[in-house]
Amino acid sequence: MRKTIFFALVISLIAVNAYSDEDAGLGGQFLRNGIGARPLGMGGAYTAIAEGPEATYYNPAGLGFNLRLGISLSYKSMSLDRHLSHAAISFPIRNEAAMAASWVNAGVGNVTGHGASQQLAGKIDNNQNAFAVSFAKAINNTFAFGGTLRYLQEKFDNLDAFAIGVDLGAKARIKKVILVGLTAQNLGSTMRWDSGNYWGDGGSSYNDEFPVVVRFGLAGNLLNDKFVPAIDFEKSGKMAVRFRAGAEYWLTKRLTKQVEDEYEEGKFNAVEYSSRWAGLRMGIDRGNLTFGASYAYVLKNTSMAIEYAFLVGQQGTSASHIFTLKVGL
Repeated sequence: MRKTIFFALVISLIAVNAYSDEDAGLGGQFLRNGIGARPLGMGGAYTAIAEGPEATYYNPAGLGFNLRLGISLSYKSMSLDRHLSHAAISFPIRNEAAMAASWVNAGVGNVTGHGASQQLAGKIDNNQNAFAVSFAKAINNTFAFGGTLRYLQEKFDNLDAFAIGVDLGAKARIKKVILVGLTAQNLGSTMRWDSGNYWGDGGSSYNDEFPVVVRFGLAGNLLNDKFVPAIDFEKSGKMAVRFRAGAEYWLTKRLTKQVEDEYEEGKFNAVEYSSRWAGLRMGIDRGNLTFGASYAYVLKNTSMAIEYAFLVGQQGTSASHIFTLKVGL
């Protein structure tokens, strides 16, 4: 109980003094929106929690503590005809390690082009993609490290560019109650644009550098894993430190599964365990409220979850809705 009170006080005190700044105009802005209904429902405070396929985005080290096949599909609708979708798969490999592959796609529709005399020039395509491969390894039950290699591609009408970047992450579990996460994202990412496709010899080129983003997170598994509070601090370039916080509460039920006997081959024993089946969450992302919910179902060795998040609009934009489907084998 004292640990629960401690986390609640930390989140409350920091939230009162939190201040955030925007970094519009910097490269890779579409990757700053976050992915997944569960993380975004908690305000994006997911660096320390990061688990399953979504860890490829928030902290690749989290893959090292979850050695099972996982699939995650997510879609986020936003104002101004924008959208953001995400697909990822994670799986175990040899020597108690894990890998994952992911894809993030962002775009905007109904953009009408105009010529020099304001005549209509048809629709303009604007699409951004990020393809990534992640690796993680747990040193023991308390510490894991990981990395992500990412290829980014952006297309605006006849202009296109690409970049390659690296994320590095670490995650620690202290007595299975406290989680700590640290990541450095967009290392070495620079996107080069060339307007020669539009203007020919009159075109020019420039480099769009991505800001290196450093995130530190702290979370807790309290009340037998039913209550999970989390906070994140983020620093990028010359921007002020950003703050995110969130918490979720899970309803659980008792289930049984057959486990092979450790001493007698061919013999199986029934083992009881606690399973999450419904969760509610809320958070604060740079001063804006977020909300979310989950429903999970377990059938033998397969788990499925449907998750939803609602984000209050930022800076005059309308609210966003995020839907995620997860499967674990």
